[in-house]
Amino acid sequence: MNPIILENYITILRAGAFKSKDNEIIPMSLYKWHVLEKMAQEHHVQGFLTDGIRNIKESGQQNSNIPDIDIIEKSDTSAEDTQDVFNPSKAYLSYSATKRKWEELREEEMSDIHNISDETLQLLDIIIMNADYIIDSSINIEGILLLGRFIRENKKAIDYTKLNNWLLQTRMVTMADMLGTILIEFFDFSQDELPFMKTSVKNSEHIFTQALEHTFKKQRTPLYTCLHLATLETLYHRFSGAISVVRDVEE
Repeated sequence: MNPIILENYITILRAGAFKSKDNEIIPMSLYKWHVLEKMAQEHHVQGFLTDGIRNIKESGQQNSNIPDIDIIEKSDTSAEDTQDVFNPSKAYLSYSATKRKWEELREEEMSDIHNISDETLQLLDIIIMNADYIIDSSINIEGILLLGRFIRENKKAIDYTKLNNWLLQTRMVTMADMLGTILIEFFDFSQDELPFMKTSVKNSEHIFTQALEHTFKKQRTPLYTCLHLATLETLYHRFSGAISVVRDVEE
């Protein structure tokens, strides 16, 4: 994948999802703009891309480097129209013991009606859903953007003390660290905005850019990466997947 396409893609998504101000667009051929648009379609982030183009044009920054034709803004799609593909309510943990712990902590939280933190539970679900995608296939670009948006839009309502405890119980600490590292390295987040982060995860930049470069190749996240991020979850996910394949063959 051409590095200019990747750089412009991230810049426009950053402007669309987070309204960033530093949005220098590198000139590209029409062919590269079409590739960029196809990437957005593949990642289900056309709305964020459209919003990014509009935000950059309205700010007056680098307008000469954006083609004045309907390449990307060919519909009235906005970011709000494309957020139902990544559905955190369908988050799933494979490892039975951790899954039970997750269900118990959710039940306990929901039963405490005076101190319930629904936003914190939703944030945990978003992190787990991102983990599902990474273990099953690859980094989900829409999931990363929605994670960042949710954190910024609900920062006053999130109980990070609870979240840190829940991440520990669901064995998602390293996974959350990697997601936070990506937000910092590519989308202008600060460490202060991500109190759940314990440390930066080595090779996060490489993992993220590899996912973008392999957009049209359908390559899975390497097993050793998944094992590093969530060992038990990866083992049980791959094991259950293999059992399902065997059962399908037998049937």
